[in-house]
Amino acid sequence: MNNLKAQMEFLHKIDELKDIFRQSLIVNGKRRENDAEHSWHMAMVAIIMKEHFTEKNNLNLERALKMILIHDLVEIYAGDTPAFGAEREDKFQAELEGAKEIFNILPEKQSKEYLQLWIEFEEMNSTDSKYANVCDRFQGFMQNLTSDGHTWKKYTPTIDRVLERSKPIKDYAPEIFNKIVIPEVNKYMEKGYIIK
Repeated sequence: MNNLKAQMEFLHKIDELKDIFRQSLIVNGKRRENDAEHSWHMAMVAIIMKEHFTEKNNLNLERALKMILIHDLVEIYAGDTPAFGAEREDKFQAELEGAKEIFNILPEKQSKEYLQLWIEFEEMNSTDSKYANVCDRFQGFMQNLTSDGHTWKKYTPTIDRVLERSKPIKDYAPEIFNKIVIPEVNKYMEKGYIIK
């Protein structure tokens, strides 16, 4: 298969991301957010919030944006796993298989690059992947704020679980963590959506 044909097949296939729905509600609360909307919103977070990232001087924003835009493509095959739902022991393996399947559609050079970027995002062992994870966690957090804590209300996670989920924000964007995450978490604890 020539490169152009493979790239077109990939672009056609990833359109299915628009049909993978997450637990988060969109801002008007009328429906659940899909993975494509999540990735777009995350990319906007990355562009807007860069100044608050502790390692911004070493950040390659283009690489981080690539990770952001591809990180959930694996869910076309593996499905979505809610952040506060039941633990899924096979999550990484199922998503790795999904990553191999989706990226193998691409020409070899792009296939290898995107699989490596996906793994880097998951391992969070580089500046770019740390920032992509900050954006992922913060976008999900914001979705809870704009939906009056919808997924917190649905799953009633413990404070420890919410803070563990927010750890990349705490570690790499402490200003956001201290000025936004902690005050909002306290409000939702008072409402009883997040439990001690």
